[in-house]
This record gives sequence, C-alpha cells and structure tokens, in this order.
Amino acid sequence: MSSAVTTPREGYPHGVPTTPDDVLTLLVQPEVVLGLAAVLLLLVVRGRSRRRRARAAARAREASRAPYAGEIWFADVPYEDGTGSKDRPVLVLRVRDRTCEVARFTSQDRGTRRDHVALPPGFPGLSRASWIDLRPRELPIAALRRRAGVPGPALVTWYRQVSAQRGLPGDAA
Repeated sequence: MSSAVTTPREGYPHGVPTTPDDVLTLLVQPEVVLGLAAVLLLLVVRGRSRRRRARAAARAREASRAPYAGEIWFADVPYEDGTGSKDRPVLVLRVRDRTCEVARFTSQDRGTRRDHVALPPGFPGLSRASWIDLRPRELPIAALRRRAGVPGPALVTWYRQVSAQRGLPGDAA
C-alpha cells in the first residue's frame, strides 16, 4: 500500500494561491476546468431530476384524489361517434365506484340548442363563456386528468333543475 505525498504547488506559499492571478492560473488548468464542469453538470442534473420528481409526485397526488360532485375536472371525453376523444372540462355530477356521471362544457355557442344552456361568466375552472351539455355521460374515473375548479354542489342542483325544466334526463342513472 503506497501513500501519496502531497507537496505544495510551486510558487504558492503553503500550496494555496493567494493572488487573483494565481487563482486564474489555477482555474485554467485542464484538470481543474474538467472538475468544475463535472460538478456543475452534476448540480444541474440533480436539480432537474428533483424538480421532475416533485412535479410527478404532485401529478400523482392530484390523479389519486377522487373527484366529488360539484367539481370541474379536465377529462378525456370520447366523441359521440366513437372516432376519438378530446380533453375538455366536465362538471362531476355523481361519483360511483369506478365511474362518474359528468356534464361536458363547450366554449362553442350552443345557444340555439335545447340540450345546452349558457353558464354565467366567472365559474371557477372556466376561463371563457361556456355552455353545458344537459345530456350527462358516464366516464371512467381514470379519464379525469386534473381538477380545474370547485364551483360547488349548487351548480349540480342548478344543472338538474334546468334539465328537468327542459324535459331532458339530466341524470344518467
């Protein structure tokens, strides 16, 4: 077993650079530059992975949280003709074991249709004028991606009243 003997660098008292010129001379040496680059790279990668893990954990917490009636969520909603799906806001009307009853929102003007009604502006989770579909749909809870707002159960009550007034089911049950 050999033991390495360290000696002070030439020109530096006690092996330590004491002037700015000495520090600059030391910093331009290839082994120092490579060492600093490696440390910097390690710090950047470590910081990114921590942020990435924190974001993933936040998404997992949000996704694992069960929806409640009266919440607005963004969900992957299938098209009526079954040709695909679209990410859109929905109002959760009722939650069952693995499914939930939802009403879809749209920002397209559906004022002439009997099966849609305009919402007053300012609902939490909706950034523009919206119409709500009075024909509820069943979705798997797994289709709900993230919660967008909580207007509360009063919106569900209002939804059911408007559906009844228009002679629409308003209830998929």
